[in-house]
Amino acid sequence: MRRDTLLGVGLALCCLVGGLRAQPYDYPTATPSTTWANTDAALKHHVTFADGSVARAALLRLNPARFGPSFAFGFFCTNHRGAPCTDFLLGVAVVYCNSGALMTGYNFGIPQVVWSANRARPVREGATAQFTAAGDLVLKSPSGAVLWSAGTSGRSVVGMSIYSDGNLVLFDRSNRTVWQSFDHPTDTLLVGQTLKQGARLTANSSFDKWSESRMYLTVAADGLRAYVNAKPPQLYYHIYTSKTDGAYAIYTNGSLTVLDRPGGKALTTIQLPAVGADTVQYMRLEYDGHLRLYEWHQAWWERVADVLHPYPDDCAYPTVCGAYGVCTDLQCSCPDAANFRAVDFRRPNRGCFPTAPVTCRSRGAHRLLSLRDMTYFNGGETSMKALQRVNDGACRKACLDDCACMAAQFTYGSDPSAGSCYLQSEVFSMASMQPEVAHYNSTMHIKVLQARPARS
Repeated sequence: MRRDTLLGVGLALCCLVGGLRAQPYDYPTATPSTTWANTDAALKHHVTFADGSVARAALLRLNPARFGPSFAFGFFCTNHRGAPCTDFLLGVAVVYCNSGALMTGYNFGIPQVVWSANRARPVREGATAQFTAAGDLVLKSPSGAVLWSAGTSGRSVVGMSIYSDGNLVLFDRSNRTVWQSFDHPTDTLLVGQTLKQGARLTANSSFDKWSESRMYLTVAADGLRAYVNAKPPQLYYHIYTSKTDGAYAIYTNGSLTVLDRPGGKALTTIQLPAVGADTVQYMRLEYDGHLRLYEWHQAWWERVADVLHPYPDDCAYPTVCGAYGVCTDLQCSCPDAANFRAVDFRRPNRGCFPTAPVTCRSRGAHRLLSLRDMTYFNGGETSMKALQRVNDGACRKACLDDCACMAAQFTYGSDPSAGSCYLQSEVFSMASMQPEVAHYNSTMHIKVLQARPARS
């Protein structure tokens, strides 16, 4: 090879290496009067994954190792239905970066969105995120309609940054936090994040839909509670505190703890696996009601723990077998073949539906289908109505007399004349039980329509 050719190649390599070194490794902050458009052309740092998912970074905070799982703020489309990916969230996601600070498209490492501004209203190509001159963070549709705002206009915001813990923060001249994503959780908590009393984690409606489902986790004065939203909400998990002054829960490295005040006394703690070095961990409330812990391991996300443990087992989750479904040793079925049909025979966990819908207009034709040795996931404290020291007949009558009652659970210990009756306005999953193991008896009475007499 000629000397001048070698020299030219050498100069080109030097320029390439020099250019890479001159490139900023991360860009975690922004100042007002900044606009990001949801296009590849506007957001140069973007990647398309093997499944069609797309990540477009507006801000990037590399982890301390300067490569590996890191946090980005931008537009993210996590695809579950095949290319092209068209529905984007504006939010914070965990992305994987190589040693050159470039996001890479691992097959099993698609961006994990841990906070979003518009989970119920995904945007398309051409939408914009604006950090306005007035200090507000605003999401606009391609047509310019405002879809979401942080509400910080006129509050002396001078900058925005994504922190190393994944918290997106808008701050003032004194570096005081004016707004932060950690105060507005969606379905996910990151290490160091708190869930204040009254705040919720609300699960997505399904594996591939971001809209809110009916499953939520909240902090109450007496501990951590998980519900499926109904009228009234039905409780499926409760970890009690020793007092009734719980203020908030905090997710730290190795635990989820309910405290009475910031920095105060721990009232109850769930132990968790500790976070590995130079990696990221998060917990997410998922559409099936499970609060799962995930951690990045080398080239994929690994589920490392199921945080909640309803008693006695996973049959105690409200949608484990869908509406009207019966859970027996984690297998699903319908209450009977005469009155119910499976929503999907190939997937029995999708639940069941009555062959003849029960309405208040058909009130005179109601009867109860009785299922012995059957229990309900929900504790009596959040039933539509609870009756104490009654017998089975009184329990049945209470449900038949109440148009809103769709099912009644009758339980008793040794005396069937002094049992408890819990009326439910909506029927989720039920579970088979063994009285000799549970040390109580339980019967589910399900409201159905009377069979019409056959024509002669």
